[in-house]
Amino acid sequence: MSSGLLSRPPQEGARLLALSFLDQAAEARPRLVDDADSEALHDFRVGLRRLRSCLKAYGAQIDIPKKLERRLRRLAGSTGPGRDTEVQIEWLRGRVPHLSSQHRAGLAWLLARLAERKRHADEDMEDEVADEFDKLEKELRARLSVYRTEIRLDARKDRPTLAEATAGILHGQVADLEERLARIEDAGDEQEAHEARIRAKRVRYLLEPLAVEIPTTTPIVKRFKALQELLGDLHDAHVLEAELAEAVEIAAAERAGKILELSLADAPDENLLRAERRRARESGLIALARLNRARRDRLFATLEAEWLEGKAGDFLREVEGLGEEMAAAAGTEERT
Repeated sequence: MSSGLLSRPPQEGARLLALSFLDQAAEARPRLVDDADSEALHDFRVGLRRLRSCLKAYGAQIDIPKKLERRLRRLAGSTGPGRDTEVQIEWLRGRVPHLSSQHRAGLAWLLARLAERKRHADEDMEDEVADEFDKLEKELRARLSVYRTEIRLDARKDRPTLAEATAGILHGQVADLEERLARIEDAGDEQEAHEARIRAKRVRYLLEPLAVEIPTTTPIVKRFKALQELLGDLHDAHVLEAELAEAVEIAAAERAGKILELSLADAPDENLLRAERRRARESGLIALARLNRARRDRLFATLEAEWLEGKAGDFLREVEGLGEEMAAAAGTEERT
Protein backbone atom coordinates (compact mmCIF):
# COMPACT_ATOMS: atom_id res chain seq x y z
CA MET A 1 0.00 0.00 0.00
CA SER A 2 1.39 3.39 -0.98
CA SER A 3 2.24 6.15 1.48
CA GLY A 4 -0.11 9.04 2.20
CA LEU A 5 -3.01 6.78 3.12
CA LEU A 6 -3.34 7.86 6.75
CA SER A 7 -3.93 11.51 5.90
CA ARG A 8 -6.81 10.73 3.55
CA PRO A 9 -10.45 11.02 4.61
CA PRO A 10 -11.49 7.81 6.41
CA GLN A 11 -14.12 6.90 3.80
CA GLU A 12 -11.56 7.17 1.02
CA GLY A 13 -8.66 5.49 2.82
CA ALA A 14 -10.75 2.56 4.02
CA ARG A 15 -12.09 1.96 0.52
CA LEU A 16 -8.60 2.03 -0.98
CA LEU A 17 -7.53 -0.59 1.55
CA ALA A 18 -10.53 -2.79 0.81
CA LEU A 19 -9.97 -2.50 -2.94
CA SER A 20 -6.33 -3.55 -2.52
CA PHE A 21 -7.44 -6.73 -0.74
CA LEU A 22 -10.09 -7.40 -3.36
CA ASP A 23 -7.33 -7.05 -5.97
CA GLN A 24 -5.26 -9.68 -4.12
CA ALA A 25 -8.09 -12.18 -4.24
CA ALA A 26 -8.89 -11.37 -7.89
CA GLU A 27 -5.24 -11.85 -8.90
CA ALA A 28 -5.11 -15.26 -7.21
CA ARG A 29 -8.48 -16.40 -8.59
CA PRO A 30 -7.26 -17.61 -12.06
CA ARG A 31 -4.42 -19.55 -10.42
CA LEU A 32 -6.82 -21.83 -8.54
CA VAL A 33 -7.21 -24.06 -11.60
CA ASP A 34 -3.45 -24.68 -11.78
CA ASP A 35 -2.74 -27.85 -9.78
CA ALA A 36 0.98 -27.02 -9.83
CA ASP A 37 0.42 -23.70 -8.05
CA SER A 38 0.53 -24.77 -4.41
CA GLU A 39 0.13 -21.20 -3.12
CA ALA A 40 -2.91 -20.19 -5.17
CA LEU A 41 -5.54 -21.23 -2.63
CA HIS A 42 -3.54 -19.72 0.23
CA ASP A 43 -3.21 -16.37 -1.57
CA PHE A 44 -6.88 -16.38 -2.53
CA ARG A 45 -7.95 -17.14 1.04
CA VAL A 46 -5.67 -14.47 2.51
CA GLY A 47 -7.04 -11.86 0.12
CA LEU A 48 -10.62 -12.72 1.10
CA ARG A 49 -9.79 -12.82 4.82
CA ARG A 50 -8.09 -9.43 4.70
CA LEU A 51 -10.99 -8.00 2.75
CA ARG A 52 -13.53 -9.29 5.27
CA SER A 53 -11.43 -8.02 8.17
CA CYS A 54 -11.14 -4.59 6.55
CA LEU A 55 -14.88 -4.36 5.92
CA LYS A 56 -15.58 -5.32 9.51
CA ALA A 57 -13.05 -2.92 11.02
CA TYR A 58 -14.07 0.06 8.87
CA GLY A 59 -17.76 -0.79 8.71
CA ALA A 60 -18.79 2.73 9.75
CA GLN A 61 -16.66 4.27 7.00
CA ILE A 62 -17.51 1.85 4.18
CA ASP A 63 -21.08 0.74 4.92
CA ILE A 64 -21.32 -2.36 2.71
CA PRO A 65 -24.83 -3.91 2.54
CA LYS A 66 -25.30 -6.90 4.85
CA LYS A 67 -26.33 -9.06 1.92
CA LEU A 68 -22.95 -8.53 0.25
CA GLU A 69 -21.15 -9.24 3.53
CA ARG A 70 -23.05 -12.52 3.91
CA ARG A 71 -22.16 -13.58 0.37
CA LEU A 72 -18.52 -12.75 0.98
CA ARG A 73 -18.56 -14.70 4.25
CA ARG A 74 -20.07 -17.73 2.52
CA LEU A 75 -17.51 -17.55 -0.27
CA ALA A 76 -14.61 -17.24 2.16
CA GLY A 77 -16.04 -20.07 4.24
CA SER A 78 -16.02 -22.40 1.26
CA THR A 79 -12.21 -22.15 1.07
CA GLY A 80 -11.69 -23.31 4.65
CA PRO A 81 -12.57 -27.03 4.90
CA GLY A 82 -10.20 -28.16 2.15
CA ARG A 83 -7.30 -26.12 3.49
CA ASP A 84 -7.95 -27.20 7.09
CA THR A 85 -8.06 -30.86 6.05
CA GLU A 86 -4.82 -30.41 4.12
CA VAL A 87 -3.14 -29.08 7.27
CA GLN A 88 -4.31 -32.14 9.22
CA ILE A 89 -3.02 -34.47 6.51
CA GLU A 90 0.40 -32.79 6.50
CA TRP A 91 0.78 -33.07 10.27
CA LEU A 92 -0.36 -36.69 10.34
CA ARG A 93 2.06 -37.70 7.58
CA GLY A 94 4.85 -36.20 9.63
CA ARG A 95 4.07 -38.63 12.49
CA VAL A 96 5.11 -41.74 10.52
CA PRO A 97 8.59 -41.91 12.11
CA HIS A 98 6.99 -41.74 15.56
CA LEU A 99 4.66 -44.71 15.03
CA SER A 100 5.40 -48.41 15.28
CA SER A 101 4.63 -50.56 12.25
CA GLN A 102 1.52 -51.99 13.92
CA HIS A 103 0.11 -48.49 14.43
CA ARG A 104 0.56 -47.32 10.86
CA ALA A 105 -2.55 -49.12 9.64
CA GLY A 106 -4.65 -46.70 11.67
CA LEU A 107 -2.79 -43.75 10.18
CA ALA A 108 -3.26 -45.03 6.62
CA TRP A 109 -6.98 -45.55 7.24
CA LEU A 110 -7.39 -42.03 8.65
CA LEU A 111 -5.37 -40.43 5.84
CA ALA A 112 -7.61 -42.13 3.27
CA ARG A 113 -10.70 -40.72 4.99
CA LEU A 114 -9.23 -37.23 5.11
CA ALA A 115 -8.07 -37.35 1.48
CA GLU A 116 -11.62 -38.19 0.39
CA ARG A 117 -12.99 -35.38 2.53
CA LYS A 118 -10.51 -32.93 1.03
CA ARG A 119 -11.48 -33.98 -2.48
CA HIS A 120 -15.16 -33.23 -1.80
CA ALA A 121 -14.31 -29.96 -0.04
CA ASP A 122 -12.17 -28.81 -2.97
CA GLU A 123 -14.95 -29.62 -5.41
CA ASP A 124 -17.47 -27.67 -3.33
CA MET A 125 -15.08 -24.73 -3.09
CA GLU A 126 -14.42 -24.70 -6.82
CA ASP A 127 -18.17 -24.72 -7.52
CA GLU A 128 -18.78 -21.87 -5.06
CA VAL A 129 -15.95 -19.75 -6.48
CA ALA A 130 -17.06 -20.39 -10.05
CA ASP A 131 -20.65 -19.46 -9.26
CA GLU A 132 -20.05 -16.47 -7.02
CA PHE A 133 -16.69 -14.74 -7.15
CA ASP A 134 -16.92 -12.84 -10.43
CA LYS A 135 -20.37 -11.46 -9.63
CA LEU A 136 -19.39 -10.59 -6.07
CA GLU A 137 -16.17 -8.90 -7.15
CA LYS A 138 -18.05 -6.73 -9.63
CA GLU A 139 -20.62 -5.63 -7.05
CA LEU A 140 -18.04 -4.97 -4.35
CA ARG A 141 -15.78 -3.05 -6.69
CA ALA A 142 -18.69 -0.85 -7.78
CA ARG A 143 -19.59 -0.14 -4.14
CA LEU A 144 -16.02 0.50 -3.00
CA SER A 145 -14.97 2.71 -5.91
CA VAL A 146 -17.45 5.52 -5.19
CA TYR A 147 -18.60 7.34 -2.07
CA ARG A 148 -20.40 10.54 -1.20
CA THR A 149 -19.42 12.94 1.53
CA GLU A 150 -20.34 16.37 2.84
CA ILE A 151 -17.67 19.07 3.20
CA ARG A 152 -18.47 22.03 5.44
CA LEU A 153 -16.35 25.10 4.75
CA ASP A 154 -17.03 26.48 8.22
CA ALA A 155 -15.99 23.26 9.97
CA ARG A 156 -12.89 22.97 12.11
CA LYS A 157 -9.65 23.14 10.21
CA ASP A 158 -8.56 19.58 10.96
CA ARG A 159 -10.86 17.23 9.12
CA PRO A 160 -11.14 13.54 10.07
CA THR A 161 -8.46 11.25 8.66
CA LEU A 162 -7.98 7.54 8.27
CA ALA A 163 -5.31 7.79 10.99
CA GLU A 164 -7.88 9.07 13.48
CA ALA A 165 -10.39 6.37 12.57
CA THR A 166 -7.77 3.61 12.64
CA ALA A 167 -6.44 4.69 16.04
CA GLY A 168 -9.92 4.35 17.52
CA ILE A 169 -10.46 0.96 15.88
CA LEU A 170 -7.05 -0.24 17.06
CA HIS A 171 -7.79 0.70 20.66
CA GLY A 172 -11.01 -1.31 20.61
CA GLN A 173 -9.41 -4.32 18.93
CA VAL A 174 -6.52 -4.43 21.41
CA ALA A 175 -8.93 -4.28 24.36
CA ASP A 176 -10.98 -7.09 22.82
CA LEU A 177 -7.89 -9.25 22.29
CA GLU A 178 -6.68 -8.65 25.83
CA GLU A 179 -10.05 -9.72 27.20
CA ARG A 180 -10.06 -12.88 25.05
CA LEU A 181 -6.56 -13.86 26.16
CA ALA A 182 -7.63 -13.44 29.80
CA ARG A 183 -10.37 -16.04 29.28
CA ILE A 184 -7.90 -18.80 28.33
CA GLU A 185 -7.19 -20.79 31.48
CA ASP A 186 -5.96 -24.20 30.36
CA ALA A 187 -5.02 -26.26 27.31
CA GLY A 188 -8.59 -27.46 26.82
CA ASP A 189 -10.12 -24.00 26.36
CA GLU A 190 -10.67 -24.51 22.64
CA GLN A 191 -13.28 -21.83 21.94
CA GLU A 192 -11.53 -19.15 23.98
CA ALA A 193 -8.22 -19.78 22.22
CA HIS A 194 -9.93 -19.76 18.83
CA GLU A 195 -11.62 -16.42 19.57
CA ALA A 196 -8.30 -14.94 20.70
CA ARG A 197 -6.72 -16.05 17.42
CA ILE A 198 -9.43 -14.28 15.43
CA ARG A 199 -8.82 -11.08 17.41
CA ALA A 200 -5.04 -11.28 16.94
CA LYS A 201 -5.56 -11.72 13.22
CA ARG A 202 -7.78 -8.64 13.06
CA VAL A 203 -5.17 -6.47 14.74
CA ARG A 204 -2.45 -7.79 12.43
CA TYR A 205 -4.54 -7.15 9.31
CA LEU A 206 -5.38 -3.64 10.54
CA LEU A 207 -1.71 -2.73 11.07
CA GLU A 208 -0.02 -4.59 8.22
CA PRO A 209 -0.89 -2.15 5.37
CA LEU A 210 0.39 0.81 7.42
CA ALA A 211 4.01 -0.35 7.69
CA VAL A 212 5.06 1.93 4.81
CA GLU A 213 4.01 5.03 6.75
CA ILE A 214 4.77 3.75 10.26
CA PRO A 215 7.86 1.50 10.16
CA THR A 216 7.57 0.72 13.87
CA THR A 217 4.56 -1.44 13.06
CA THR A 218 6.77 -4.02 11.31
CA PRO A 219 8.13 -5.80 14.43
CA ILE A 220 4.71 -5.52 16.06
CA VAL A 221 3.04 -7.17 13.07
CA LYS A 222 5.66 -9.94 13.21
CA ARG A 223 4.83 -10.63 16.84
CA PHE A 224 1.11 -10.70 16.08
CA LYS A 225 1.80 -13.13 13.26
CA ALA A 226 3.70 -15.37 15.69
CA LEU A 227 0.76 -15.25 18.13
CA GLN A 228 -1.70 -15.98 15.34
CA GLU A 229 0.36 -18.99 14.19
CA LEU A 230 0.72 -20.27 17.76
CA LEU A 231 -3.01 -20.05 18.36
CA GLY A 232 -3.65 -21.49 14.89
CA ASP A 233 -1.51 -24.55 15.64
CA LEU A 234 -3.31 -24.93 18.97
CA HIS A 235 -6.66 -24.77 17.18
CA ASP A 236 -5.48 -27.43 14.70
CA ALA A 237 -4.59 -29.66 17.64
CA HIS A 238 -8.01 -29.14 19.20
CA VAL A 239 -9.79 -29.92 15.93
CA LEU A 240 -7.68 -33.02 15.30
CA GLU A 241 -8.33 -34.31 18.81
CA ALA A 242 -12.07 -34.31 18.12
CA GLU A 243 -11.42 -35.88 14.70
CA LEU A 244 -9.38 -38.70 16.23
CA ALA A 245 -11.98 -39.37 18.92
CA GLU A 246 -14.66 -39.76 16.26
CA ALA A 247 -12.34 -41.85 14.07
CA VAL A 248 -11.69 -44.33 16.89
CA GLU A 249 -15.42 -44.90 17.29
CA ILE A 250 -15.96 -45.34 13.56
CA ALA A 251 -13.00 -47.68 13.14
CA ALA A 252 -14.10 -49.81 16.09
CA ALA A 253 -17.67 -49.99 14.76
CA GLU A 254 -16.45 -50.96 11.28
CA ARG A 255 -14.25 -53.71 12.67
CA ALA A 256 -17.01 -55.03 14.92
CA GLY A 257 -19.42 -55.05 11.99
CA LYS A 258 -16.95 -56.93 9.80
CA ILE A 259 -16.31 -59.53 12.53
CA LEU A 260 -20.07 -59.99 12.94
CA GLU A 261 -20.50 -60.40 9.18
CA LEU A 262 -17.74 -63.04 8.99
CA SER A 263 -19.06 -64.84 12.08
CA LEU A 264 -22.57 -65.14 10.64
CA ALA A 265 -21.42 -66.68 7.37
CA ASP A 266 -22.62 -70.22 6.63
CA ALA A 267 -19.02 -71.43 6.94
CA PRO A 268 -17.06 -68.85 8.97
CA ASP A 269 -13.47 -68.49 7.81
CA GLU A 270 -11.41 -68.64 10.98
CA ASN A 271 -8.33 -67.23 9.26
CA LEU A 272 -10.25 -64.15 8.12
CA LEU A 273 -11.77 -63.77 11.56
CA ARG A 274 -8.37 -63.90 13.26
CA ALA A 275 -6.95 -61.41 10.77
CA GLU A 276 -9.85 -59.02 11.33
CA ARG A 277 -9.50 -59.28 15.10
CA ARG A 278 -5.81 -58.40 14.80
CA ARG A 279 -6.49 -55.44 12.50
CA ALA A 280 -6.96 -52.96 15.31
CA ARG A 281 -6.87 -49.60 13.59
CA GLU A 282 -8.01 -48.08 16.84
CA SER A 283 -4.63 -48.64 18.51
CA GLY A 284 -2.92 -46.60 15.81
CA LEU A 285 -5.48 -43.84 16.13
CA ILE A 286 -5.02 -43.79 19.90
CA ALA A 287 -1.26 -43.53 19.42
CA LEU A 288 -1.84 -40.55 17.14
CA ALA A 289 -4.18 -39.03 19.72
CA ARG A 290 -1.41 -39.25 22.33
CA LEU A 291 1.05 -37.52 20.00
CA ASN A 292 -1.50 -34.82 19.23
CA ARG A 293 -2.29 -34.30 22.92
CA ALA A 294 1.42 -33.82 23.60
CA ARG A 295 1.54 -31.25 20.80
CA ARG A 296 -1.46 -29.44 22.25
CA ASP A 297 0.12 -29.26 25.69
CA ARG A 298 3.46 -28.00 24.34
CA LEU A 299 1.72 -25.26 22.38
CA PHE A 300 -0.32 -24.20 25.39
CA ALA A 301 2.80 -24.09 27.56
CA THR A 302 4.36 -21.65 25.08
CA LEU A 303 1.19 -19.57 24.96
CA GLU A 304 1.00 -19.47 28.75
CA ALA A 305 4.66 -18.52 29.13
CA GLU A 306 4.56 -15.69 26.58
CA TRP A 307 1.03 -14.31 26.46
CA LEU A 308 -1.25 -15.31 29.34
CA GLU A 309 -1.68 -14.12 32.93
CA GLY A 310 -0.96 -10.52 32.02
CA LYS A 311 2.32 -11.17 30.22
CA ALA A 312 1.05 -9.45 27.06
CA GLY A 313 0.12 -6.24 28.87
CA ASP A 314 3.23 -4.15 28.14
CA PHE A 315 3.26 -5.21 24.50
CA LEU A 316 -0.42 -4.39 24.03
CA ARG A 317 0.11 -0.94 25.57
CA GLU A 318 2.87 -0.41 23.02
CA VAL A 319 0.44 -1.38 20.27
CA GLU A 320 -2.15 1.10 21.52
CA GLY A 321 0.55 3.78 21.38
CA LEU A 322 0.69 3.38 17.61
CA GLY A 323 -2.45 5.51 17.45
CA GLU A 324 -0.40 8.58 18.34
CA GLU A 325 2.18 7.69 15.69
CA MET A 326 -0.60 7.42 13.13
CA ALA A 327 -1.87 10.89 13.99
CA ALA A 328 1.67 12.32 13.81
CA ALA A 329 2.30 10.64 10.45
CA ALA A 330 -0.99 11.95 9.06
CA GLY A 331 -0.20 15.46 10.27
CA THR A 332 3.22 15.40 8.61
CA GLU A 333 1.68 14.28 5.32
CA GLU A 334 -0.89 17.07 5.42
CA ARG A 335 1.81 19.70 5.92
CA THR A 336 4.00 18.46 3.04
